[in-house]
Amino acid sequence: MSKKAVKKPPPRKRRSRKTPILIGVAVLAVVALVALLTTVSGSGDANIKQTRSVKITGQALPLYQSGTADPAVGMPAPEITGATFDGTPLSITNDGTPKAIILLAHWCPHCQTEVEELTPYIKANGIPEGVEVFSISTSVNAAKPNYPPSKWLADWPVPTIADNSNSSSARAFGLSGFPFVVFVGADGKVVGRNEGDMPPETLYKILEQLAGR
Repeated sequence: MSKKAVKKPPPRKRRSRKTPILIGVAVLAVVALVALLTTVSGSGDANIKQTRSVKITGQALPLYQSGTADPAVGMPAPEITGATFDGTPLSITNDGTPKAIILLAHWCPHCQTEVEELTPYIKANGIPEGVEVFSISTSVNAAKPNYPPSKWLADWPVPTIADNSNSSSARAFGLSGFPFVVFVGADGKVVGRNEGDMPPETLYKILEQLAGR
């Protein structure tokens, strides 16, 4: 009786271990790259702070009350020494130049409208010669809408001081509501204050009056 030849199965191919190793190396490289990019991009924002310390010089103005004679008119305006969101020193002083100081809160809808309307107007017209415009970001609250203010005001063409967490600058100017504007004459004394919306055209008329036009 003849025996049938039994065919041996072909030898099994060994799976290369190089493939998973290469994939693992690639994954690690991607993770490392993401971590590096995160570190680099984050380092640029490390100096950004939503509130900063401020130094206030001078007497605080009385609380503003709309519809009545403003007792702050004729008083020396408080001087504010502070910094922008990124830590650049910025001061608002009675240096002989008339100025408008706009106080804003990121969560205030009227402030948002004010910034939205004023930004293109200022960029198109500039600030009238002989007068300065500053703003102060105050009453910051991370739990309220439109936070952080530094992002909201990133395109805002007005030098802005970041108030401290106690809103000391706002209190010094007698703020009673938002938006709030304080107008200061060349002599450093308050010539007027305004609470609420103000069209760009109205603001510019006052600025031109301050500049002596």
